[in-house]
Amino acid sequence: MLTREREETPEPDRDPDEQQASASATTRAPWWRRFEIWFPLAVFAASRIFTVIVVLICQRSQIALPAPNGILRILYPTDGAPGYWVTMGNWDGQWYQQIADVGYPNPLPLDDLGQVDMNAWAFFPLYPIMVGALMRVTGGSFYVVGGITAIIIGAAAMLLLFRLVDRAVGRWEAIVAVVGVCTFISAPILQATYTESLALLLVIVNLMLIRARRYWWTAVALVLLALTRNVVIAMVPVLMAHGFVRWRKERDDFGVRDKIMLGALIVEAGALTFLWPAIIGAVTRNPAGYADTMQAWKIGTDIKLSTWWNYLDFAYGWWGIIGGIAIVIGFGWFMLSKRSWRWGPEIWGWAGAYPAYLLLATNTGPSRLRYALLAFPFTLFIAWFLRLRWWRRWEVWGLVGVALLGLGQQVWWIQNYLIVSHLDGPIYFP
Repeated sequence: MLTREREETPEPDRDPDEQQASASATTRAPWWRRFEIWFPLAVFAASRIFTVIVVLICQRSQIALPAPNGILRILYPTDGAPGYWVTMGNWDGQWYQQIADVGYPNPLPLDDLGQVDMNAWAFFPLYPIMVGALMRVTGGSFYVVGGITAIIIGAAAMLLLFRLVDRAVGRWEAIVAVVGVCTFISAPILQATYTESLALLLVIVNLMLIRARRYWWTAVALVLLALTRNVVIAMVPVLMAHGFVRWRKERDDFGVRDKIMLGALIVEAGALTFLWPAIIGAVTRNPAGYADTMQAWKIGTDIKLSTWWNYLDFAYGWWGIIGGIAIVIGFGWFMLSKRSWRWGPEIWGWAGAYPAYLLLATNTGPSRLRYALLAFPFTLFIAWFLRLRWWRRWEVWGLVGVALLGLGQQVWWIQNYLIVSHLDGPIYFP
């Protein structure tokens, strides 16, 4: 189970009947006996139960959140120690709740100075609209319906993550990927009323569709991703890497139709970055509605690379700058080595493009830990490291240690980022 290698196209000298019989035997096995199904679901369920227990304990320290208090924008006041479901709807969850309840404001709200105020247009629509529809069908509250929806989507994401990495790289790497993501410091967000679970699912779906060369379905999946999180631009290098590898390996079989389709997908992925801003402009009749909204949130739409450099300098001095440069050089060296090429162009492309996107487009605020969850190829670095010849015999115990370390960090993240325990001094948020 731990040594399955990546799947390539079927070998021509292998008997097709033998391949079909093997595939049929695997398909006929009950789902609870199929490792690629029960393992990711079991790891996801166990880690999510752990989060429930920790949140139930930590939520006792959450304070009551009344209507506008001058520090936090509170849309839905809650009592102190509000319980599990309400706690998992903290922070941005209240904005998704507003969208699910009443939709987006039109026209854009203004503050006392006549400038665009913080509003729900800063949050992408697919997840809250989906939850809102389920609320109306089931009659359930946003906290419960939104939380359960996020959990179900997260479980599907783990199933497909295992399948993608298992087939593209190998069984050991798939195991480490699922364990690493489920025990990552900010993984509790996968069961909160946030978009992370849906965004992770759609990233994986896009990579799987590109790898399977289902380009028409990829065009649809890219639109869904663009309406979930503003990360679709990072799919451009993925598509380019995929096309380059096809061109190098399949020059005679890489037809004009596929070349045109890939080119169109690259253009689409780039253009879809402006889909949500265009929708905001059209609905509110304010072409700068998205930029004004982001500015109200003190985020802006400029390049953020210098903020990371300034953060390292401010927090750690020259040691921080040297360490940051060393990490970038080490990352680049690994990404240009055969160790990463074996991941396939799709995972390889995302492994390089998404971290670059984070450095260029996001700030150094507390949310960077949540954003990093979509950079799931980081787990493949762990898988490679644990299989170095010096300690390969203890690879399973090493993975257990990584998981326990991650779970310990989750306790700290929940208490300090998710729970609102004070309104004075530094305030961290997911």
